[in-house]
Amino acid sequence: MRIHSIKLFTKQLEQLKRFYTYDLGLPLVESSNNTITVKVGHSELIFEQTDNAEESPFYHFAFDIPENKIDESIAWLNSVGVKLNLLPNLSNIAISKTWNATSIYFYDPAENIVELIARHSLDNAILTPFTGKELLNISEIGLVVNDVNSIKDLLSTNYLITGYKDSKEEFAAVGDEDGLFILSAYRRVWLGSEKKADIFKTEITVEGAQEGDFSIGQYPYHVSLVNSSLSEG
Repeated sequence: MRIHSIKLFTKQLEQLKRFYTYDLGLPLVESSNNTITVKVGHSELIFEQTDNAEESPFYHFAFDIPENKIDESIAWLNSVGVKLNLLPNLSNIAISKTWNATSIYFYDPAENIVELIARHSLDNAILTPFTGKELLNISEIGLVVNDVNSIKDLLSTNYLITGYKDSKEEFAAVGDEDGLFILSAYRRVWLGSEKKADIFKTEITVEGAQEGDFSIGQYPYHVSLVNSSLSEG
């Protein structure tokens, strides 16, 4: 399940534009008074100015990096002034034996919880030095729900998006190593942060064999399915 794009909402549009294009060096695809789009490998990250003055949206999402570049990614973030978040293990690095992956986390200017993840099962190692140009794709987007298991079952039954690896009552990943929806219980603390998960409008475009649109339960999450061959053309 490849994530083609995610659209997130923010009050800090200009700060995010500077952070992702100037600090991280990602290509700017489109910019207007109320939206920006930056390229992250083969995915697009879109931010739109929220029209809800009473909320300050924040999200969790992850970028894949080459599986051999976690140490270089840390050095690169340090070089551009990005501070890594401290984890419960009192380290900046999370190692998952179940996922065979290594992750680091940081905040962007809107306090989105951004993860860089090296998935060691994927054959994507590179020899060139690591910079923002070596970010491969958006591989995860967090979706906050009140009942994780019911939404996991809904996605599996109605849209054939099945569970990935481990799952718990308050957490489940659905999809595959190419792209995952991270289902989190409401008010659960996001790993890599001190922030309690909250519900904010999210729009996702996923590449696959099917086409169509659906919403996830009664939540403000809209998913568009596009044929992978058409999106590549």
